Amino acid sequence: MFQQIVKTVAENKADRLLVTIDGPCASGKTTFARELSDAINAPVIHTDDFVIPHARKTAERLAVPGGNCDAERLVQEVLSPFEQGAPVKYRRYDCMADCLLPEEELRSGIRILILEGSYCNLPVIRAYAGLRLFVDAPEEIRMERLRKRETPESLRRFREKWIPLENAYFQAYHLPDGGCIIISGGANG
Repeated sequence: MFQQIVKTVAENKADRLLVTIDGPCASGKTTFARELSDAINAPVIHTDDFVIPHARKTAERLAVPGGNCDAERLVQEVLSPFEQGAPVKYRRYDCMADCLLPEEELRSGIRILILEGSYCNLPVIRAYAGLRLFVDAPEEIRMERLRKRETPESLRRFREKWIPLENAYFQAYHLPDGGCIIISGGANG
């Protein structure tokens, strides 16, 4: 499947191509994005860098499926400039410090951009996507990966907060949908 995706991207004739990689936590999205980036020489932007600041994490905002993603800023700083062929200058959000980090700029002249992370299929984001991938893995594999990489406290937050928010988003937008290519994040993903 990986080689098919690389071939699909390579054969795409669009001036610019946004590839989105969505899926549940610990399914293998980041690993797949890194491997695809290496294979096609495309930069990766992570939706984790576009979480809404703490001051905007209201109950009302989080009640909206995908409301934890600062999709507005992602479109303004990354997706719209990329689509227009303009320089992409963006600021990653540091959740622990609750601040935006110094501005970064993508190299000029990129034709392909990979957007990786949960919430890539929010309607305002997917409108820019030319290729939508959805990485999935069985729940037991995802939970084992989380146990290995998280502290007991952060694992509890995943179970009580982040996974339910992701699940509400997947349910609300019927994901993965027919426009997604499903990638197995299996045991080695």
